[in-house]
Amino acid sequence: MGTKVFRGIAVFLLILLLVPTAQGQRSILQEISERGKIIIAINTGVRPFTFRDDKGEPAGFCVDLNRLIGEKMGVEVEFVDLDWAGLLPALLAGRVDMIGDRMSNTLERAKSVAFTDPYFRTGTIAYTRTNTPFTSWQDLNDPKITVGAALGAIGEVLAEEKLPLAQKAVFNSTAEMTEALMAGRIDAALEDDVLAVSESAKAPDKMRVLEGYLYVDTYAFTVRHENPELLRWLNLFFEQIKRSGEFEAIYEKWIGPWNPIPQKLL
Repeated sequence: MGTKVFRGIAVFLLILLLVPTAQGQRSILQEISERGKIIIAINTGVRPFTFRDDKGEPAGFCVDLNRLIGEKMGVEVEFVDLDWAGLLPALLAGRVDMIGDRMSNTLERAKSVAFTDPYFRTGTIAYTRTNTPFTSWQDLNDPKITVGAALGAIGEVLAEEKLPLAQKAVFNSTAEMTEALMAGRIDAALEDDVLAVSESAKAPDKMRVLEGYLYVDTYAFTVRHENPELLRWLNLFFEQIKRSGEFEAIYEKWIGPWNPIPQKLL
């Protein structure tokens, strides 16, 4: 074989070494496997989805789902507990691998991040004190009324869209918002139905939910657009645990009796 042929082969091999190929690039799944843990952002402000138990450990519906993700991947789970408004910035900055919490998969958010297939169907309702005269959320659209919403949550958007006449107050957490409601600093609060019912149940003689949904919503876990392989893995994860009954078991542990009608749509 001539010198020119050898030189040509050498140049070709060098190009292969210098130019990254799809096979040579490390995927996020490889990084997680090599590191031995997946880093997941959560916001432990709300029962029964994500909160801290009596020992100060993360607990709840989403937390159990995240731990099951780690189990299926064969890695540890490291939780990064952030304010709600800090979840997306942390993901986009690469501080975490994913957000594993009760995030609404809105079109606006989808411009910057990728959502898994929805894992939970819910909706936004209003709750208030038992001594208020309101019957439904429509009664709150009054300039004399102050409505609360959690910062960065869908309720903040709905307050502006559905209740334009009402005064608005924004809080860092649902717990902080409920405290303001109980203290009389706001007249009603907007939250997802499970959370609103859960908060009201803490003091049923002092709080109650109002009639009607402002919005029907779905929750999804969240990854960066540049990590489609993690997105595919998570979608397969949800599909398989729903078939196996593992999802239903976690649902009944934290939410209550399994409601197959709305969840079948997911």
